[in-house]
This record gives sequence, C-alpha cells and structure tokens, in this order.
Amino acid sequence: MLTTLRITGFAVVDQVEVRFGQGLNVLTGETGAGKSLLVGALHLVLGGRMGADVLREGADEASVEALFELPAGHPALSRLEAAGIPARAAEEGGVAELLVRRVLTRGGRSRVFVNGALCTVGILEGALRGVVDVTGQHEHVTLLDASTHLDLLDAFAGVSVPGGLASRYRQAFESLSALVREERALADDEGERARRADYLAFQIGELDAVDPKPGEDAALDAERKVLAAAVRLAEAASVAEAIAYGEEGSAAERIGQALRALQEAVSIDPRLEGPLSLLRSAAAEVEEAGRALSRYAGSLEGDPDRLAEIDDRIAALRALARKHGGGLEAALARREAMKAELAGLAGAEGRRGEVARAVEEKGREAARIAADLGRERRQAARSFCRAVAQELGKLAMSRCGLEVAFAEPAGAIEVGEVRLGPSGAEAAEILIAPNPGEPARPLARVASGGELSRVLLAVKRALSRADPVLSYVFDEVDAGIGGAVAEAVGRALAGVARNRQVICVTHLPQVAAFATVHARVEKRVAAGRTVTTVVPLTAEGERRAEVARMLAGHTVTASALEHAGALISAARSACGEGSARPARGPSGSRRARGDAARA
Repeated sequence: MLTTLRITGFAVVDQVEVRFGQGLNVLTGETGAGKSLLVGALHLVLGGRMGADVLREGADEASVEALFELPAGHPALSRLEAAGIPARAAEEGGVAELLVRRVLTRGGRSRVFVNGALCTVGILEGALRGVVDVTGQHEHVTLLDASTHLDLLDAFAGVSVPGGLASRYRQAFESLSALVREERALADDEGERARRADYLAFQIGELDAVDPKPGEDAALDAERKVLAAAVRLAEAASVAEAIAYGEEGSAAERIGQALRALQEAVSIDPRLEGPLSLLRSAAAEVEEAGRALSRYAGSLEGDPDRLAEIDDRIAALRALARKHGGGLEAALARREAMKAELAGLAGAEGRRGEVARAVEEKGREAARIAADLGRERRQAARSFCRAVAQELGKLAMSRCGLEVAFAEPAGAIEVGEVRLGPSGAEAAEILIAPNPGEPARPLARVASGGELSRVLLAVKRALSRADPVLSYVFDEVDAGIGGAVAEAVGRALAGVARNRQVICVTHLPQVAAFATVHARVEKRVAAGRTVTTVVPLTAEGERRAEVARMLAGHTVTASALEHAGALISAARSACGEGSARPARGPSGSRRARGDAARA
C-alpha cells in the first residue's frame, strides 16, 4: 500500500507530506484547496507525464516522492528486479519497501529514481501497473485495460487458484503451442529437408565410391617413394651386400681372420674370451645382413603400372581431403557426420507423424478444459453483472447496464471447430451502458469522471476479493450525488477498504464519516504566497469539526457538530468497528515516519 506521499515545488504546493494507512483514507477540504492536485502528483509517481508548467513559481525543480509497502514476492518487485532495480529488504512479516521519486527541473528535464536507482519512466509505469488504480487518471485504472478483464472474471469465478481450471488450461495450451510450432517448422522445412537429403546422399556416394581407409594416404606415399627409386635402391643393396659379405676381402672375411687369430690366443689368456665372443656375434650378424641385402636387391624391380595406379589413388584421396576439410581423416569424419544427418532427415517424416498425433491428442485435452472453463466464465459473468448492478443501484445508477462481452481470442490455434487462445476459447471485455437505450461501450469510453468513478467503485466492490490491485484512489466519486446515495457510496468505499487500501477525495460528509484515516487539505496565504498544506485529523474532535464544516460551511453550529457526530457514529454502526474505525493518523505503519524522514 501507499504509506507516504511527499510533494515539493509543485504548483501551489511548497512542501507537503501526507501519510496514509490501511482502510479508507479520506482527503477533504474546500473547493480549489488542492485535493485533486495530490491525486495528480500521485499520477506522476505512477509514471504519468509532466511538463515544466507544474513547477511552483520560483522553484528550480519539482519533486514527488511516494513510499510503498508491498508484500514480498509482489509482481511489481519482480518486474523491477528484472530491470536491475532491487527492492529494499522485506521486514519481518514479509513487507518490502519501494521508494519512488520523480524530479522535474526548470529546463524541462525529468528524472526517475526507484529505491535510489535511476530508471526510465517506461520501466516505472510498467512496474507499478496493478499496484495503484487512480480513477482521475484513466491510464492508471487497471479495469480500463480490457486485456485484464478475463483474469478478473477468472478470479471472480474462482478458477484461477493454483491447480484450478485456468492454470490447468494454460499448461495444456503451452504444451499444445509448443507442438504446433514444431509441426509447422517440420512442414515449412520439408522442401529444405529434401534438398539437403539429396545433397548429403550425393556427397556420401562420392566418398563411398573412393572408399578411403584410415592412414591409406601415408601408406601409399611410402610405397610410391620405393617404386620410384627401385633401381637406385637395388644397386645400393648389392654394393652393401658385396662389401659386407660377398666379395673377396669383405667384412665377413676379415672378421673370420680375426676369429682364427684369437682362437689360439684365448687358450693362453682367458681375458680374450670377451672380445672373441663379440667377434663371433659380429660374424653372424654380418652374414645375416648380407643374405638380407641379397634378398632385398633381388626383390626390387621397376613396376610402372603399379606406380601409375598409386599416383591415381593418391590424387583421388587428396581431392576428397581438400573438399572435406583438408585431410583424409577429416574427410572420413565428415562422411560419418553426413550419414548421421541423413539418417536424422529420414526420421523427420516419422517425427512429423508423431507430432501430428500429439497435436491432435493435446488439442482434444485443451479443448475439453477450455469448454469447462468457458462454462464457468459465462456463469460467473452473469453473477458478476448482477452483483455490479446491485451496487450501481445503491449508487444512484440503477439504470446503468453492465455486460460481459465474449469474443474469439487473439493468437488462437484451431482445434477442430474450436479456436483456442492463451487464456481459453474466448476473450472477455466488461462493457457499460450508462443510459437506457444506449449500446454498451467499453469502460474507457464512459465520459463522466464522477460516473466513471461510481461505475468503477461498483465493479471494484463486486471484485473486492478478486482484484489484485493493492490501493484504489477515487477522485470525483461524489460528483452529482448526495443524501442517501452519498451514504451508500461511503458504505461501498468502506466495504472495499476491508480488503485493500482506499484513498478518496470527497466533498461529501456522508463519505468522510466512514474514514479510517482523515486529512484536511487547506489553502492559505503565507508571506504573500499561496500555499497548500495537509492537516491530519487524528483527534475525534478535529474530525467531527471537519465533517460539520462539510455539512454547514464556514459557520459551524452546534447542530452541525451534533449532526457530524451522528454521521460518524452511524458509519461505525453500519460497517462495524472492524471496517469503520475512528479516523487516525497512519501510525499503524511501522516504517512510515522513518521512511518519510529518509525520503
């Protein structure tokens, strides 16, 4: 709820601070004192537009500050956190603080601060939507946004609770939407898949025709080198064989001579046994090397046909390697990847059939839930219209007609003969016909401010337990009414205030009598300047005197005071002590005073 509003340098306001509490907060005062100016300032805090003409004469800047206490987890806090603006820590009891400040300089520049962080007006307006409804400024009346009407109707019907019809439908529709998107993507990609499959099949066929083997290119390169140098290699092997073993004076012959020279000497000195053993091993290895060289030289012969065959194979392998990654291993890996992709494309048609069957099944489920939801909504719409009509009758608008118009939803998916949208098989809008014989029109097109306020009051009275808005602000709610109707308006406001904070600007003593928190707005002249001040009426006598002034004018008589006391007592009796307590200051808000001082 709104706990504190501070205004500086704004029109005829030099500096004023207003504190609000729970229940029904009433602002009273003479015509032109500046009551609606406070509502206008609150409108700016909620993201409304402001021009330099609102600055007080002589002021360098105008500022409006508002302190809100919101339950932890409120969507407004989540929206601000998503924009990078943290909420102040929640105190014990799960209440988080939100301090908003709008500043306008003489040059026309506007700045917005939320909890000390600079942000844009757009972020502020979006974040606070649904926190406060101000009937004097249509852009902040949530009920004037037709996109919210279906949610309000669901809340009135009791189908939006966790696990209820509305949430079950949303889950079914989200699953259906995902399947439909996949089905459309599969259908849209069918031609592209066919072209891709042809391409992959051709590339794989080209690779399979060559059928490369891992490491084949390196092996062929080595074989080609040998074939190309066969003559030279054979000559080298023959020369080496002759020197080592085959010709007179070869290494083998000389080692044999050395062995024979040592065989007699070793019998004399056993220390020669080691060298003798080494020579025997050398003789055997030289002999084996000679035979191996002889075999090698005999096996080598030129083979031009094989050399040409190898050249052709190497050229084919290198062409594939360049085409598929620069190396034979990359080409082989690419072939496996293309085979896997081709298999996936071949399975896409099967997946398309699976998705089509899933769409049909999930569509039937969503349509069944939507039908149940639609029946609940239409039944709730009739009850809602009757409830609002009863409230309008109490507010001197018994001729005003109300209806809920259902239409096809936007962004719908066709399931058989049913069109399903994100919220069901229908969209809803609350329409109003203020005068008999006139067609029902959207709430936003009701022209009269007072008429609109009473219509919204009646609607909010019917939705008092379902509407998620935390604070209602009513301006001009008493336009053109009085007497018993005024008392009914006060009673209705007090009834709404049982479930949320209500702030009301009024000229009617019958409405002021129901106040929980009462303040008087005064305009006076100080040092030659007109200033507006707000005086909290915390004492019982102060409040009775203000209601008496509203009854009698400037001259407050004893009978007026007596009448005022009777109105206040009657209001308490009508609503009970729990809903129409004696007016007090907002001291019940534990943090209001300190927060206002910090603002």
